[in-house]
Amino acid sequence: MLTFLLVINIAGTAAFAISGALLAAKKKMDWVGFVFIGNVTGIGGGTLRDVILDVPVFWLVDWYYVVICSISAVITYFAAQQISRKSNALLWADAVGMALFSVLGAEKALSLGAEIPVAVIMGVFSACLGGIIRDVILNDVPVVFQKEIYITASLCGAITFCVCYGLLGIIDFYAIGLGCVVAFTVRAIAIVTKLSMPAHKGLQ
Repeated sequence: MLTFLLVINIAGTAAFAISGALLAAKKKMDWVGFVFIGNVTGIGGGTLRDVILDVPVFWLVDWYYVVICSISAVITYFAAQQISRKSNALLWADAVGMALFSVLGAEKALSLGAEIPVAVIMGVFSACLGGIIRDVILNDVPVVFQKEIYITASLCGAITFCVCYGLLGIIDFYAIGLGCVVAFTVRAIAIVTKLSMPAHKGLQ
């Protein structure tokens, strides 16, 4: 199980780092900017999660996460044109990272003895805060504050995992997989159909 968690942690970190690096490409940054934004996106949400949970920040213990983010960003620097030709590559990379970290954040909180509502929030924080920091640094409106169905997808995945594992007692391997699938599916439907949340009309 530890190996499985490690693999999806690495996959989620790399996916988020790539999404950050692709945004750096749109901003025409140099390779240092790619590495910085890739790291902010890849480890930012998990960093704040660990600070809130009052546990050692994961990448200070397992430094290879910084290496994963950096390598992913550098590869994206050289392959950005090829990657960007893929339809909505940035959105899909971000969706993968969101789905994985929504569940991983909740799983870590539950493993530390947190109650289910707290675990759900930590899952959403893990999935969303890194992207928020990235977008703020790059002077973009964070995707989670737009009409995009993003936090909702993360919330669905985190709740699915917590209910399956925390309440129903389903084996963590299957609960994690189901949570990831739910989060990714909700986000994928929103991307493909351009489905969005209704926005407020504003004040007169």
